[in-house]
Amino acid sequence: MNINIIPLKPGHQKWWLGFIFILWFSSLSAQTFTTKGTELYDYYGYYFRQKFKIEVNGLASVADSTFGLESVLLNLHHQRVSDLKITLESPDGTSIWLSNRNGKDSGANYIDTRFSQFGKSGLISAAVAPFTGNYRPDGQLEFLNHGQNPNGTWKLYIEDLKSDFNGILDSIQLIFGHHPAKAIITQKCAFENIGLCNCPNGKNDCELLPDLVIIPFFTKNQIQEYAWDDKQYPGQLRLAATIANIGYGPMEITGTKNWFCGTTKVDSSQICPNGKINRLLVNQKVYSRKNAILSYKEFPAGTMYFENKPGHNHYHVDDWVEFRLVKTVNKKKILIAKGSKVSYCLFTTGILYNSDVFSAIDGKQYGENMPNYGLGNYPTCNFDKQGISVGGYDTYGMLYEGQSLALPKNLKSGNYTLEIEIDPHHWYKESNKKNNIFSMTVSIGKQQIN
Repeated sequence: MNINIIPLKPGHQKWWLGFIFILWFSSLSAQTFTTKGTELYDYYGYYFRQKFKIEVNGLASVADSTFGLESVLLNLHHQRVSDLKITLESPDGTSIWLSNRNGKDSGANYIDTRFSQFGKSGLISAAVAPFTGNYRPDGQLEFLNHGQNPNGTWKLYIEDLKSDFNGILDSIQLIFGHHPAKAIITQKCAFENIGLCNCPNGKNDCELLPDLVIIPFFTKNQIQEYAWDDKQYPGQLRLAATIANIGYGPMEITGTKNWFCGTTKVDSSQICPNGKINRLLVNQKVYSRKNAILSYKEFPAGTMYFENKPGHNHYHVDDWVEFRLVKTVNKKKILIAKGSKVSYCLFTTGILYNSDVFSAIDGKQYGENMPNYGLGNYPTCNFDKQGISVGGYDTYGMLYEGQSLALPKNLKSGNYTLEIEIDPHHWYKESNKKNNIFSMTVSIGKQQIN
């Protein structure tokens, strides 16, 4: 048994208990590695994430579709788990979200919470805390079985993004075996085999364009109005937005290396003299199939920047979605509230499957039956490349920054229409722009007159 003492965070007066690393083999086919933890820090007002190490050794040198990470078991006590972003990173640096700010306002604890590719308890983002059961994580476990060497130091990162509560990490377990999380691709369409990819209407040559839509399930399951006397979100309508790509090609964004503070070109990402963060010009890369050969063109498509708010610290594409609340009176649409154009980092946090209830969009089921399903690989959102694969989706929960509308004071109770528009500036090429606006009826009734 090895005991490691973790260096103290500056200003913290309590010595940590350290970690106890235990390795055992539960069977010849499954191997489990466990780290037992200690106290979790509360939010200190700046970016900080705690790192917990899990040492893995004695496994085969390749994690793939035949042997690899099967599941993750988490035990964690925290009074408000929606404060927490929990990330798992493999030894080669590939990382996924296990859970990001789930549990809404008052949900507490992860008790015997198992994360697996097809957890029978459903999506962790749609569940109710305490999260006891077998859930699908916010990210894709299969990204951790893409041929990496699983031996080495795995890392669990926990970020507390709001003040008020401390917590305790009891334990984290990694379970490896012969039923690993793996990509479920039923066809051989790939950039290396572009001749096997389909074109719309049975054509031989085409642009492989994306088609972006909102998945209704996520917004309908994560939307909440807050009264004006609420301490956290006074007078806000908060909502989730999940964008799926149901087109024939990926949505891919690439950086141009051209950084600007206003109209002045600068060398790299930095803070501008006016205190604002500079912007990087980006292109959309559009792939084509012609005579069974892959080609592509790049088109100017707005900007991105480095988002340094807690829970992020990565690159966001500007003005990706816009939220609006409207009311129709005498057949005339009246704008009640309009949010800022929200920026997103684009990566494939999940993928559609035919069997999933949330994969139904506008009455049609999406998943493995899609042409070119799985084309494109976007596990992270860097400044050089990010995107959403064919059949993939990118989700932002209702407690993420920017996921809100400020409701007017004295707004009358009643039914209104929420609109979410993807690409409100129309910067990006798609096969269908008509389905970029999602709308649903919401009932407003908690507003208090001040």
